[in-house]
Amino acid sequence: MHATEQPPLSQRLRQVTAAHHARVERSGPMPALLRGELGLTAYCTLLRNLHPIYRDLEAALARHAAHPGLTGLDIDGLARCAALEADLRTLHGSDGWADALPLADAAADYAARLRELSASRPELLLAHVYVRYLGDLQGGQILQRIVARCFALDGETGTRFYHFGAHAPAELSARLRAALDGPSRDDATQADIAGEAEAAFLRHVDIFEALPVGDAAALRAVD
Repeated sequence: MHATEQPPLSQRLRQVTAAHHARVERSGPMPALLRGELGLTAYCTLLRNLHPIYRDLEAALARHAAHPGLTGLDIDGLARCAALEADLRTLHGSDGWADALPLADAAADYAARLRELSASRPELLLAHVYVRYLGDLQGGQILQRIVARCFALDGETGTRFYHFGAHAPAELSARLRAALDGPSRDDATQADIAGEAEAAFLRHVDIFEALPVGDAAALRAVD
């Protein structure tokens, strides 16, 4: 008998995370954001809680650029940390956003998990590359229009997080999927990456459920 052929990693990740993705969109401030009803302080608090995820993910990917488990992955054009910081400076109105806006424990825990993977299993960072960057390249383009309309923003002002410069989102998405699917990985490694991606979505739920939906920048306890 022939061994069952495994689907490409990107397809496997999409299959195992579909239900979690829908749950994230219903969590915390996300429904209000998608309706264009989220206040400015609440939106800045959301960005502030995404910041350590990108900071530590991108630091880890730079550190392990030559790691065999990350062969073919090039985050040139994908990295979001600098753009996120620029939007926070613009929308919050100062460089003091990191101190003024609250950070949920779940966001700090997520960043700690990324540092842990960087130290022990860098290949599992691919799960977080999939969860964050493909979302930015797809749904993020819809969010850019919503955010710009909601806060009366022109051009890239305050929405740099959603812009990818000269790179077309479709081109970057295809390049990212090729990097996920290209190297040969055994089933155990693929299963570990898929499990990490599921956990990443659940971490997002925990973060979003702790964030304010109104403009009072206070975190809510998560059961």
